[in-house]
Amino acid sequence: MKRRLAGVLTVAALTLSGAAVAAGPATAAPASAKAFSCKLVWHDKNTAGVKCTGGTFIAAAKCKNGRVAQGAAAASGTTSYAYCTSYGSSLRTPVQAWGIKV
Repeated sequence: MKRRLAGVLTVAALTLSGAAVAAGPATAAPASAKAFSCKLVWHDKNTAGVKCTGGTFIAAAKCKNGRVAQGAAAASGTTSYAYCTSYGSSLRTPVQAWGIKV
């Protein structure tokens, strides 16, 4: 069962497809580049599931203890899960993924 969480968590997906995802001014991408898009598709108090399209990626989630949990590399269209329990913690809240607050 999904739970609504309250605090500050950032969920990020790190691209492995060669396109860099960075904060700051946007740069023009080649016309042949696929659009890279991610969203938070599942979470509970310990785990964040991120689904991306446009390239291989890794989910990352900030934990309450300040550590960043990373999921396994996942193919476009699938879900990667970042587990804060791997660091003896739970998710920082509210959950935020790519500018979408849950």
